[in-house]
Amino acid sequence: MAAALGAAGAALGVAAGLVQIVVGPDIRDWVGDKQDTTRLGLATLVLSLVALTAAGLLARHPDANGPGRLLAAAGLLIPAGICFTTVGRLWYAPGVLLIVAGALVLAGLRGEGEEVRRSIARHWLTGLTVVLGVYYVFLGAVALGPAGALGIVGGLLMVIAVLVAARGRTVLGATMLVVGAVPFALLTWWSVVTPLIAVLALVIGGLAVGGKQAHGDRGPEAARG
Repeated sequence: MAAALGAAGAALGVAAGLVQIVVGPDIRDWVGDKQDTTRLGLATLVLSLVALTAAGLLARHPDANGPGRLLAAAGLLIPAGICFTTVGRLWYAPGVLLIVAGALVLAGLRGEGEEVRRSIARHWLTGLTVVLGVYYVFLGAVALGPAGALGIVGGLLMVIAVLVAARGRTVLGATMLVVGAVPFALLTWWSVVTPLIAVLALVIGGLAVGGKQAHGDRGPEAARG
């Protein structure tokens, strides 16, 4: 049920993004009176595809473990929340469907609390870095000119950086993190928000890329304690 609702919501979200790109200027009341409907439509489209990927993973792996389902829930709920700010009324139906799907996934985790808690303890820095990267993509989508493109590409690089580092390629991951975070922050230094996100991404993402999670790096004495 969660996979079906998630797929339906994501498909409607893709349609909403395409409508905003094509005819957004003519239906501003329906897209939240946004001025730059093209960039916001692209952001809606990308985030809807993220949700569609999460729904597809649920459909292909219905017996996934707790951490896997928690990741899928995040893939449904994060786009659901962000796109309420990108596409206005057109997001009401897909947003509700994605929220219900994510809630169903979370409800199914009640019996796996300990496993989920252990997974969060191991990967919370990575999760925060991914969230910061997604926010960078959103800020890039609403920015203008080359800076906006740098924000979108930079956010994607930040997300990919932690995935690359998880495969043992730490130096490449760290390089991608810096290349993703710094240029957009320099071009939009006056906004305060993007430089702050960049600093957080470099610190939190640096710890994630280096494998410094909340536990497991404190030695056997801490583990025994």
